[in-house]
Amino acid sequence: ILTFFDQTGNPILNPGTCLVLFYVVVCRVAMKSSELLFLYGQLDPRVRHLVFSVRCWARAHSITSSIPGAWITNFSLTVMVVFFLQQRNPPILPTLDRLKELAGPSDKCDIEGNDCTIVSDLSKITLQQNTDTLEKLLQEFFEFYGNFPFKNASINIRKGKEQTKLETTALYIQNPFETTLNISKNVNATQLERFVALCRESAWLFQQKEILQQSSDSPWGFTALLLPSVTSGAGVKSRRKRKLEPASSRIKNLLDSLKIKSGETVAKKGSANARR
Repeated sequence: ILTFFDQTGNPILNPGTCLVLFYVVVCRVAMKSSELLFLYGQLDPRVRHLVFSVRCWARAHSITSSIPGAWITNFSLTVMVVFFLQQRNPPILPTLDRLKELAGPSDKCDIEGNDCTIVSDLSKITLQQNTDTLEKLLQEFFEFYGNFPFKNASINIRKGKEQTKLETTALYIQNPFETTLNISKNVNATQLERFVALCRESAWLFQQKEILQQSSDSPWGFTALLLPSVTSGAGVKSRRKRKLEPASSRIKNLLDSLKIKSGETVAKKGSANARR
């Protein structure tokens, strides 16, 4: 028999209250994480464009899925993009610790012992001058994660640098605010190997000049990255010709899918707010 106690040590007669409180705490931290990612997107237009491009690419290759499982989530992918942009020279995005340093007294936020303080006044944030194009950033994203030491290192946007992995999970991405948690603990080795292999294949595609040149009879540019992969397991084989539906139809279906999923998320949030 489980007995629940409140903060004063008195037993709680209705255990369901604990579940409600736990749910509220988790939601508050999750909302703060969403606020953080929104803030990063406000700092530089390339952030949102790169996140959308990577998510579209990931969806095309089934790296992400609407079904719960061992796949990388869109949230994890977004944090990976932020971390990558913190690693540029000069950095495009500041670390979470820096956002905390710039915060004022009114920004202080503590949720059940988790320091969720970030600056709200964007004018306090001074960005370094990085003029890399979106095309270059996308290519470097694939190169960066195609060679990232996932076996020993973890991703930490609070510090903006690699950290020694604290557990043996395939992919370790530190939760921005609940720093003892790994937001990608569900990802298994097979899915991570696919992600790395696809990153390497996409980086290779960027090096092929004919793919980057506009063409009327074959997919080119970003659309070429959305074609079915020839990746098998963790290795990347040479590309071969395949029978495909028209690239325009494929892109349209992907965009429609992303819009539908985004709409469902907004609807769920609206429903949750209505219940409050």
